[in-house]
Amino acid sequence: MITRLDLEEYGKFAKRALEFGPFTVVLGPNEAGKTTVFDALFDALCAESRHESHPAWKNLAGRYGALRKAVLTWEGEPFSFTDEEFLELFAIRAGEASVHAVKGKSWKAVAEARLLNSGLNPAGLASALAAKAKTEKGGSVKAQIAGLRKLIDEHGPALEELRRQRDTIFSGEAETARLDAELKEKAAAAEVQKAELRALNSRIEGLADACRMAAALEGIKALRTLAETEEALGALKNYGRSELPAYRALVAARQERDRAAASAEAALGERRAAGEAARAAAAQLAERDPGLRRQVEKASELSAKLAAFTSAPQKEVLTVLKPMRYGIWGGAAALALFVALSARNLPGYIAALAIAGAGAWVGLRLSIKQTLVGRTPEETKAFLDGLAAEWALVGETPLPAAVEEVYAALAQPAADHAALTEAYNAKAAEIADTEAALAAMAQTAEELKRAATAAAQTAENWLKDRGCAAEDDYQAKVTEHEKLAARAADLRERVKVFMNRHSCSAAETLKDRLYTEREALDRKGVDPAKADEPELERLKQRAGALGKAVHALEAEAAAIDSRLGNARARAEAKLEGLPGRINQLETEQADAAAKILELELQLQAYALAAEVFNKLAEKSTVAFELLAKEVAATLGTVLPGTEARFDSFDAAEAKLKDAGGKLRKIRHLSSGLQDLFMLAARLIMARKARMDAEGKVAPALLVLDEPFYTLDPERERAALQLLGAFQRETGWQMILFTKDEKLARAALAYALQVKIIELK
Repeated sequence: MITRLDLEEYGKFAKRALEFGPFTVVLGPNEAGKTTVFDALFDALCAESRHESHPAWKNLAGRYGALRKAVLTWEGEPFSFTDEEFLELFAIRAGEASVHAVKGKSWKAVAEARLLNSGLNPAGLASALAAKAKTEKGGSVKAQIAGLRKLIDEHGPALEELRRQRDTIFSGEAETARLDAELKEKAAAAEVQKAELRALNSRIEGLADACRMAAALEGIKALRTLAETEEALGALKNYGRSELPAYRALVAARQERDRAAASAEAALGERRAAGEAARAAAAQLAERDPGLRRQVEKASELSAKLAAFTSAPQKEVLTVLKPMRYGIWGGAAALALFVALSARNLPGYIAALAIAGAGAWVGLRLSIKQTLVGRTPEETKAFLDGLAAEWALVGETPLPAAVEEVYAALAQPAADHAALTEAYNAKAAEIADTEAALAAMAQTAEELKRAATAAAQTAENWLKDRGCAAEDDYQAKVTEHEKLAARAADLRERVKVFMNRHSCSAAETLKDRLYTEREALDRKGVDPAKADEPELERLKQRAGALGKAVHALEAEAAAIDSRLGNARARAEAKLEGLPGRINQLETEQADAAAKILELELQLQAYALAAEVFNKLAEKSTVAFELLAKEVAATLGTVLPGTEARFDSFDAAEAKLKDAGGKLRKIRHLSSGLQDLFMLAARLIMARKARMDAEGKVAPALLVLDEPFYTLDPERERAALQLLGAFQRETGWQMILFTKDEKLARAALAYALQVKIIELK
């Protein structure tokens, strides 16, 4: 049993190994490689009988090349076949299970070679036939031949005399001779043109087959290309309608959000710059505060000294200016309240308290008018010069020369410090407002950035959802879809042309018909490279012209023959029935001669038949009844009550009982019943071909390539039962090739240890 087939280099397979079992189903659609596997099995099993001139081996070399290699692995002892033996007995292919299955040999030749067995007495038949060929008794073949020869001899002189008389009369009839010659000339010309027409028709038939093969290959290619194009079109189905306006709207929205975010960022920068300017101004004010504080402290110190100078030993006269005091206090209080309410923080409150305290002190000091009494102008000037020198250490503006003016000048630093504090608090309030505005603007800018990012992500996701990296990529795929759609439409129109040409309503039906036609033409060895439609059309026109010419010549010959008949009729009137007598004698002589030939052939047939049956008797005797019983018994397992009969070696003349119980020739039954009958006969023949002298059946296998192509489901089940019973009886391995998944599953019910190999 074959357990493995290694296709090291074979067609579409390279380094591929297939595992086989006792009953293996190789399942796959058209073009999956089933034919390649079948050819590899044939190549490996029949390698010993390879001769490259045989059509089968030529076909393999043309398909797969001389370097093809297929190796079988066996369980048990390997075996082999001759190429004729394998193709005619052990391989049953689609449409070849009928009575015309065997190529190169007739069923009669196969039966003579394979179905010899006991049942008849060829030696007795040979003896009887030899006796018939030798006897000369009355009524025998030899006696009949002698009588016929005597009749021919008796009619000879009379016939010659009548012919002489006729020729004498005809010799004066020039028109008859001329017409007869013209008729022969026309007949010869017509025969030449008929021969040319036959040769031309033969060329037309070969060229038509090549054109059909090329058309089938073109149709298969168109179907395959259409399937590939529709598959590519399905992969691009999301690009059947351009959605670029929607994407560009998303891009525009993203750009608008980008501009809004940029504007918010610019405004935020401006506000930050304003905040920085306010902080710089506040810093400048803060830088002035220490100097003013020192001036305030120095002014307070100098005021005390001035007060001491003016109070001792002089007489001091104090005058309180109440309107001034209350006015200063009210202004300081209002300013402190304003600073506290504006700042609303601890520095602000401290500044407000400082302003209030300074105002109270200034109000007290400025509202009291001091008058020194008893100091000389020189003393006063010297004292004031000393104060001015001390003041010059902290202040840039010199003190005045009058005492009252000095008091006023020393009070000015406090007022300046209060104004500075007020300005600083105002800047602090401005900075606080700026900080609040910055926070709000920063939040707005961040929200706009997020919106811009989200818009950009939406646009990017739109492209990603469509499997594109950029707008150009999407546009390219839309364009590719348009091109594929146009190509698919063109291919569909081409397929419609093939469907109309083959009268198919569906592409799958067209595919099956094209593959079937291709395989049929392939088996005939048709070369599609020789296809030439213009040449075929030219030859057809030439054949049509030749046909018309032949018809014209035949018409002319018929007219001449009619005229010749009239001329002969006129001559016969002169001959007074002489031609009729001549014709009668010639006919009797011709019949006698033909009968003699027939009888001599019969004698030769007796001798040949006797020789054949003597040879058959030396080997074995032919048992037609046993063959019929074996076929009937085999068919009976699936069709109970079956009865068969063989009257000759020709299986086409075999008879089988129909449903009405009548024996009918197999060729007059349904194709399904014919194929079942021939399947049973071929199983028996295959078994006998492997049977030795002791009746033992040697190991073998059956390879079945779509064997049930013409069977309905019921006949198909019956055929599977036959195969299952045959396998159980012989133990032979079976390999079944099919594209029908239902058949593969049905085999599980009738076969043993089914293994399914799927080719894709």
